[in-house]
Amino acid sequence: MSDPLAKLITLTARLTQTPGETDRLVIASGGIEFEGPFPMNAGDVFDFDDQDLVPFSGQLQLDLIAEHPGQQPANLGPVIIRADEQGRGELTQQFRGSGALYDLAYKVI
Repeated sequence: MSDPLAKLITLTARLTQTPGETDRLVIASGGIEFEGPFPMNAGDVFDFDDQDLVPFSGQLQLDLIAEHPGQQPANLGPVIIRADEQGRGELTQQFRGSGALYDLAYKVI
């Protein structure tokens, strides 16, 4: 049996790290950046490419990192995607940290 694939669908900004300002975001796993940087303001929705599939086994930790000029990057929290979520349709988890709140919609296929 092959490893599951995480299909990232959308990232929705509920609250940015500093209200009223733009977050410049990177999504990383295991210290490797695989999406970004891209800017987001509260209310924005980022649509991931339909071809972006992330293979993993067991579980996949994704970190949302905010980069602001002249400041250290801030980790806005992790999301753990698990292999046992395979076949459950579209799911949503939240990145919460440093005052920010982002919804990640994804599927495990």
